[in-house]
Amino acid sequence: MAQTPMDVFERVIHLSDNGDENNGKYDIQDNREYKYRLLAIINTIINELYPYSDTCIHKAGKRATTEPLTELTQEIDLDNYCIEVLVYGVAARMFADENGSLASLYQQEYERRLRKLESGAGMAAEAESIEDVYSGGYYDENGEYHYNTGHYPHNQFGFWA
Repeated sequence: MAQTPMDVFERVIHLSDNGDENNGKYDIQDNREYKYRLLAIINTIINELYPYSDTCIHKAGKRATTEPLTELTQEIDLDNYCIEVLVYGVAARMFADENGSLASLYQQEYERRLRKLESGAGMAAEAESIEDVYSGGYYDENGEYHYNTGHYPHNQFGFWA
């Protein structure tokens, strides 16, 4: 499901518990300042995450970037996990002036999740067979050396079979 800046905004506000206590709405007068800064904050982070997104298109000789967002209703070109990381990055920058300890907590979580993206954690992997090119061979009972034959006359305990 495609996410928009307003979806990210809602999650950041709920994460920080800044919604309306009576009805749970997030787009209220008290949060207008955050909403005005939202696109600028997202645009400073999105290209940092884009190369790790499943939606990224890599072209030889070109840097993987997206166009800046200009509308709060535009779709963000990131996969769902990158959106999760984005929420913490936006929250960290959004509350940096207002609540330094909360912003620090969000920044640490953003950096932790970004490291997971950079390391490839959670990425699907495929198994493949590996050819044994380094087999050193063996000496048979006559003292003759057999190089890289793929046959080893030893049992599981290392004794001659």
